[in-house]
Amino acid sequence: MKTELNQAQERDWASLPPDVLNLIAKLLNEITHFVRFRAVCPLWRSSTPDTDLAQQFPWILDNRKDPHDPNLNFYSVSFNKIYTIHVPRSINKTFSGHSDQYMFTLSQHHQAVSLLNPLNNHDIPLPAYQLVTSPHWIGPQQTKMGEYVVCYGHSGHQSPKLVFCHPGQNNWQELELSSDYTDCHHFYLRGMLFSIERTTGATKVTNIADGTLAYVIPPVEGHLGNCAEYLVEDSRGDILRVPRYNPRFINGFDVYRLDVATKSGLPCWVKVNNIGSQALFMDRDGGFALRASHLSGIKENCIYFLKTIFIRVHIEPSYGVERIDIETGAREHLPCPLKEPVSWFVPSLRHLSAQ
Repeated sequence: MKTELNQAQERDWASLPPDVLNLIAKLLNEITHFVRFRAVCPLWRSSTPDTDLAQQFPWILDNRKDPHDPNLNFYSVSFNKIYTIHVPRSINKTFSGHSDQYMFTLSQHHQAVSLLNPLNNHDIPLPAYQLVTSPHWIGPQQTKMGEYVVCYGHSGHQSPKLVFCHPGQNNWQELELSSDYTDCHHFYLRGMLFSIERTTGATKVTNIADGTLAYVIPPVEGHLGNCAEYLVEDSRGDILRVPRYNPRFINGFDVYRLDVATKSGLPCWVKVNNIGSQALFMDRDGGFALRASHLSGIKENCIYFLKTIFIRVHIEPSYGVERIDIETGAREHLPCPLKEPVSWFVPSLRHLSAQ
């Protein structure tokens, strides 16, 4: 027994085989654990490149009151921890949307726009935004090579306009839209602009390359106007529409899957109550899907909604995460200690190269 104990104490952990180290690293779903793991010694670091980062638990970004403060606060729901990240390139910038791993930022003093990864302070400049006022990020949900960055806004005469570019380009490309697109929720997925009309609920699908209308998806049965809308591409490649209804009337979400292979040949939204081993993460700017089976502690077939709770006038609102079971509608409130959480964020160390 004593001999076995001595052998364990004398084991050289720095000499573990690289393939074993890589397997261990792929089980580290909290990025701080992954960073510390790589910091143990040169061999562990070289055996676990940051491109092999496992699927990470999403964090929540806190609203920064002082734009001159270079520090951003994030909260990990799964580990109940607040992380303060020093991000010098976030100074004097506001956030106007996000993909899963990059923030879309607007400079407060100049017409500068960029994509920012707050974990590694990697900033990708985008063309200035003279073309539209108050540009709002509408896609993509996953930041990757070769993908357009797409913003929606208005030009001087208040007509709706879409602008898009590849990271690294010097100018935005423009797509002038008709007045029919004014009162819509807009999303960019798979090279297409999805525009959900607020009043009718019909969805126009437009090719952003040439502005041609590809097809129109009829409204869902029983559509209620003036509800918030989300469009998410899930991990299986399905496009999900998730309306959130006014809690004064109906306190809940519905989930619909886009079906393009119908017998009639016309695309439609099909209501579903099961999205498999996935979870949806929603905030005021949008949403994304993650495989819950890769993240212990995240319940599958659920929506994690970043919610503001207003109690009474003149009383500070409280914030939290509401977890909604898509099949049963059961709800659970998960407290959030941040002062004013604004959006979900998936931690990543990777660099997206400008083209």
